[in-house]
Amino acid sequence: MPNLINLLVVSSSFFTSVISPPPPVTLANEGKYCGGMMPPEVIHTCEKSLECVYTKGPMIDDAPGVCKPKCATKRDSWGNCVPKNCEVWNDGCNSCQFNKDQLTKCTEELCFDTKHDAKCERYSTTPGDFLQCGGNVYTYLTRMNDVCCANEKNGNCITGFPNTCSPECSSIISLLFKDCDELLDLTGVDKQPGWTEFENKCKKTNGHETVKIPITCATWYDGCNRCSVKLGKVQMCSKRECMRIGEPRCMAKHNANDRKREVGRQCFDGKDNDGDGKADCDDSDCRIYGRCRRKGGVETGKMCFDKKDNDKDGSIDCDDSDCQKDPRAARRCRRTETGKECFDGKDNDHDHKTDCADPDCQKDPRAAQTCQKAGGHGSRKVQT
Repeated sequence: MPNLINLLVVSSSFFTSVISPPPPVTLANEGKYCGGMMPPEVIHTCEKSLECVYTKGPMIDDAPGVCKPKCATKRDSWGNCVPKNCEVWNDGCNSCQFNKDQLTKCTEELCFDTKHDAKCERYSTTPGDFLQCGGNVYTYLTRMNDVCCANEKNGNCITGFPNTCSPECSSIISLLFKDCDELLDLTGVDKQPGWTEFENKCKKTNGHETVKIPITCATWYDGCNRCSVKLGKVQMCSKRECMRIGEPRCMAKHNANDRKREVGRQCFDGKDNDGDGKADCDDSDCRIYGRCRRKGGVETGKMCFDKKDNDKDGSIDCDDSDCQKDPRAARRCRRTETGKECFDGKDNDHDHKTDCADPDCQKDPRAAQTCQKAGGHGSRKVQT
């Protein structure tokens, strides 16, 4: 009879010889790939101060993510960090309620790609939920360090300013030291060695130089956040960290040149508090609040096809979430481009692609052969 102990020893040595040890963990810096359904030897894990962010949406769950600074609230299905003071969040596909760092009551549209950049559709109207340029900003400076120094050793900028400026970092730097420009004097950060070089890196990330705010501007968009403005000076801003930086612009101008402005709850009390002849959401001072940007109700029915932004929410026709939800317009907004529509020079399904440049036409057997000969290009420019 074989010796059981000898058998166990032989078996143990056999399994040890055929089972390979796990591959070493490879740590990834900010902006590098991580996770995903990849061979074990090439899977990267983010540094301790970063998190792996998946940006391909809920329909694709096997693609690798990207290492980003940790979000202080909640990320949506496309990897966007939702600002704390947002009440209704649109991730580019669906709209959700946002409360206590949780996204709830979301619409249920299926998207393989986003239709537009993520945005907050309605911000809180409580002034304390916004960054106040004249208030205590040291909590935001701490958040700036957490985000901007995430790629440094142990997540700390021990030797000075960070070596890089990510879009998330750039959006905070713009918010604190461009929108609230007096904070430079308050903190003295611009007097520190290396500030100019670091600021230039953030300008390069932004893709634009500092733009002067017109004195008549009431609501300013800095490329990431919306700000309430008085006499060319920012008073308060939303608090968003953006993965992409847009072009800054004035979104609404003051109705009058008076120095008084409507703000906070004054925008919803039915009174003309600043005496400019406009009350509440009719006053341009109040356009920083999402519910005022939707002034005029919702965009539905025929309004979904008149090429106008009827509810002043920044989205026109089928790009407006109201039209996508309206059963009278949803079918036409969701329709595909096929057949003769592939050669009429129009963007019939409102996906910003016309004729043979539209994947629908490339898949349609009636149009595919002609589209292949055309090289997958639209026959004419999109008619707008």
